[in-house]
Amino acid sequence: MTDQAPELKSDGQLDHSKIHWFRSTIFQIFVVGGVFFCAPGMYNALSSLGAGGLATPWYANATAAAGYVFMAVLCITGGIIVSKIGVNASLLIASTGDIIYAGSLYLNSKNGTQWFLMLGSIISGCTDGLMYAVEGPIITSYPEPDRRGRMLGLWVFMRNAAPVIGGAIIFGLNNKIDSAGAVSLQTYLVIIGIMCAGPFIALLLSHPEKVQRKDGVKIVFRQMGWAQTLAEWWKVVCSRDILLLCPLFFTSWFYGSYIGTLQTQYMNVRTRALCAFVIPFGDIAGGFMIGYFLDNKRLTVKQRARLSFIGLMVLNLALWIWTAVVTKQLQDKKPVIDWSSGSIFASTFVLFILFDLATMATQTSLYWIIGQMSDDFIALSYMTGTLRGS
Repeated sequence: MTDQAPELKSDGQLDHSKIHWFRSTIFQIFVVGGVFFCAPGMYNALSSLGAGGLATPWYANATAAAGYVFMAVLCITGGIIVSKIGVNASLLIASTGDIIYAGSLYLNSKNGTQWFLMLGSIISGCTDGLMYAVEGPIITSYPEPDRRGRMLGLWVFMRNAAPVIGGAIIFGLNNKIDSAGAVSLQTYLVIIGIMCAGPFIALLLSHPEKVQRKDGVKIVFRQMGWAQTLAEWWKVVCSRDILLLCPLFFTSWFYGSYIGTLQTQYMNVRTRALCAFVIPFGDIAGGFMIGYFLDNKRLTVKQRARLSFIGLMVLNLALWIWTAVVTKQLQDKKPVIDWSSGSIFASTFVLFILFDLATMATQTSLYWIIGQMSDDFIALSYMTGTLRGS
């Protein structure tokens, strides 16, 4: 394979026949999506069971909290690591931590090895933080501006195919367990096997400067000294625009641990497995719906940003009000919800799906907004990492 630059047509666009598929922007999105599918995606499939399918919510919340703390730190500072070791090495390292965490879930379920569960959560948090710092600039800077929304939708599809497929596996292995408690041990082994493909997929990613965009624009990966790197990072993370966006990112992720706790406390294993399989379809729908809207050329960029923001904020507010009502009902009745439980199952199940749809649509629109703020890969790494860490 050669890395010679393809020829430009008279209008400045690249001749599509000269773009090598391996260097195309869509292939890079597939690579990043594939890595996320195998690593955080499969982790999310386990988490959709409610804290990894564990029967003790208090300890699951403690390990999750530890992982989130380290993930937040690496999200915010991960851009510095990316700028120093490069995109490819960062993505490769980021694909490994969730394998260790899934292994700790297996050992805890089999032998009660809780100390390793905490360690695995911390390692997973660190690598996931680095993952968000490196995938963010890829999905926002690699695609051409006129199809960035659709590429973000494709990324959403790839990252949520993992909970769908992983959820199908989990559902198939656990659909006969109609009591509360942990999932079968085979579940963890299958998920770990899929996760191990992640590092190999990461090796397929092209360096930014080798990516071939249809508009002919080169993606520049700047090399800087430590002093300049730290100064620029500080300037970006403390900028007004980033500080104003942080609360939006924070609230868009807040629902996850709350919903996971409700599932663990009130749903039996097979119903949580059903949720793990079906709910990610809400994410996929939300990503594609908002992605196509954001690429609508009949509206200006400002109009698309404002309309999507207003619509999504109204939807999220309505869902949190619904959540408060459902939570009160669950606290009063204290049921063990099965898919045959009638209206109480229907109300919680539909709520979870709509929450995922609204959340992913919100996050996709926020990534799209960031992509409009800069075309510099390193700056986007600082921005997306900081906002994801919020």
